[in-house]
Amino acid sequence: MHGDAATPLGITTALLMLLANPAYASIAEASGAADNPWAIDDYLHDLVEITTFGTVDDAVVTIEHAHRDRGSYRGTTEHGQYFYGADPELTAWALAATAWSLLAAFQRFAAAPLTAAESDEYVRQWAGIAHLQGAASFPTSVRELEQLLRGSRGRARATTAGRRAVMNLRENAKACPGVAENSVTAHRSCTTVVDAAASLVPSDVRRALDLPHRPMDRAAVFGRITKAHEGLSLPRLTTRAPIAAPSAMRNHPA
Repeated sequence: MHGDAATPLGITTALLMLLANPAYASIAEASGAADNPWAIDDYLHDLVEITTFGTVDDAVVTIEHAHRDRGSYRGTTEHGQYFYGADPELTAWALAATAWSLLAAFQRFAAAPLTAAESDEYVRQWAGIAHLQGAASFPTSVRELEQLLRGSRGRARATTAGRRAVMNLRENAKACPGVAENSVTAHRSCTTVVDAAASLVPSDVRRALDLPHRPMDRAAVFGRITKAHEGLSLPRLTTRAPIAAPSAMRNHPA
């Protein structure tokens, strides 16, 4: 599933979901990513790609880095609420929003959507990663995933940082017809990718980020960015690896 061309659309959808959360908008502001939100998009790509296609060692290191990075941020949102980046509940919500975004993009834009059973299995696979990242609990079915997100709709609120990040996201996106063929990264920063992601997010997220609502289907998306997605139908790891020594190469006591 993560090797499909719908994945970049899901990653950017997840980015929009996070930016609508005041805590993550504050993190984006504190890290300087509000001025360059594509850096967060790349960060999410690395997390998804390495935990899917990388070695176990690289996946574990990536997960540990993500947990450490989130834990380095804490403070008060624009609405005056305290947040801690590595808070287990916040972590569970963020990973649930990411899993939902990737699944929603695949179901809308992939050539062969998952069955109900396959979708539930996908959520269960995310649960394992969520627990490793510090989430105390995580949904194990699509129904539970949607219930969690519906029950936390209050997390989507307008912030200056979130809206500025989205404005920069849209303004810095490249025009799709001009991307180079077979480019590994062009598909991540295409204007149509942003538009497709905006068409997937819930209405409360669109309102929080002041996003236009332009319904899009597979033909509308891939009819315009075929070159950007050319060759992306097979799993690939675009992140440089390895980042950790393979277990077999480590010294073990006799």
